[in-house]
Amino acid sequence: MCPYYLLLKDLVGVGVFVSEKGNEDDSIHVGVVSGIVLAEDICAISGLGNDMLELSLPRESGQKEQELVLIPFVPEIVYHVELKQKRVYIDPPAGLLDLTFVKEEKVRIKGFLPPGKVNNS
Repeated sequence: MCPYYLLLKDLVGVGVFVSEKGNEDDSIHVGVVSGIVLAEDICAISGLGNDMLELSLPRESGQKEQELVLIPFVPEIVYHVELKQKRVYIDPPAGLLDLTFVKEEKVRIKGFLPPGKVNNS
């Protein structure tokens, strides 16, 4: 297995901090990596998409649904990863963290069809 994918798997649960490049001391915690969306799941054409970090934002009081943001896993935005300290530093463009969504879980139930009629002719 490629070490790149091991790194992506290891990012789940890591805290995400916003700061300017080279200024990690003044960073602000914005959420936690809750999942990874691989480029091949987004685009069928190889090399066209980027892997994305699914970021869970902290819930405000009274908020029921978990808000998520997709962060492109590119060096221009995710510029520093510290796995030992469980920290990812990002420098997102203006407005990226405002593009939130709520994941809807779809439930498919199989096997609840009425029994078929038996033809005894």
